[in-house]
Amino acid sequence: MSEEIIQALIADDEDPLRIAVAAWLIDEGFDVEQAVDGVEAIKKVQEKDFDIAILDIKMPGANGLEVLRYIKKNSAQTEVVMMTGMSDVSMAVEAMKLGAKEYLTKPIDMDQLVPQLKGIIRARDAEDRIRRLQSEHTARLLYDLHNPIAGLRQSIGYLLKGMAGSLGDHQSELLGYMTTSIDKVINLLTNMMDLTKLEGGRVRLNKGFSSLGTSVQNIIQEFKVPIKSNNLTLDFYAEPDLPTLEYDSEKIDQVVKNFLGNAVTHTPTQGAIVVQVRKVAIVLEEGQQPTEHVMVSVFNSGTGIPPEELPLIFDRYRDLISGKSNKDKLSGLGLVISQRIIEAHNGKIWVESEVGKGATFYFALPIR
Repeated sequence: MSEEIIQALIADDEDPLRIAVAAWLIDEGFDVEQAVDGVEAIKKVQEKDFDIAILDIKMPGANGLEVLRYIKKNSAQTEVVMMTGMSDVSMAVEAMKLGAKEYLTKPIDMDQLVPQLKGIIRARDAEDRIRRLQSEHTARLLYDLHNPIAGLRQSIGYLLKGMAGSLGDHQSELLGYMTTSIDKVINLLTNMMDLTKLEGGRVRLNKGFSSLGTSVQNIIQEFKVPIKSNNLTLDFYAEPDLPTLEYDSEKIDQVVKNFLGNAVTHTPTQGAIVVQVRKVAIVLEEGQQPTEHVMVSVFNSGTGIPPEELPLIFDRYRDLISGKSNKDKLSGLGLVISQRIIEAHNGKIWVESEVGKGATFYFALPIR
């Protein structure tokens, strides 16, 4: 970032200090925008991407900690520096715990300000480069594993079709077992490649305007065969007149399919699945006002999830902790991918469950 113009936001209700800091940074080549309070700061973050935000802790409307929480939730690339008086040092320490990189005590030492900010941006860019290299290395390794295994799967398919000679019943049965196992490995590798791309920030959302209710209804049709073969019932309800949303339909369809696939897997014979699409008001962060979302929920009447496992349900390492079976590991990785997709859409994903009373998986996308 050292060769590019650093985009900076300064939020402080003290006009003289804010204007002075802005002028100093502009003279040093920064592109600076100002906010007179926390509410305006949040609005500017919604409108534009910043490299760094300098926030006063005590501001009207929304204080610096609230703005910091919003930035960490919605603009991960923006580094945050807090400004505080000597009496607010304890709040500055809390800000560091929430993800702020540094705090400056007033009065601000202008001579030290620019080197500090540029150092923070250089460290961020170095960390990003390391993450990208790690992601690319992992993706290449997974790809190199995927191809020969897929080739092996294809070869077994040729054998099962008798293209290398006739097979006995026992041979066909063994090759069938091998095919099933290889399919599981291919599915796992595909999921891991998807997750690596999402976590490496190498997946661009191809957004368009669509109806979430219609999309879910169409996906349900794809599950008619497994639902019928497992002797399950599925009820679907979509609230009328739902607004169209802007989202990546392919990625969101992937989340819906993961929810429904898990529901079919974990619902016992003659059990029930209930899918709903509704408009709701959701509080994304503590202290914020509720905002309107369209929510999808998928209930299954399975055994439910123990309370100690609920906090781990979207943890990519939860299978190592809880010792789940291979089947659960595959679905668990799909849930991690689903979480990354929903977070990339600035939405919310969660699960509610009681042992013996089934489980309901939810995701909600904001109405813009």
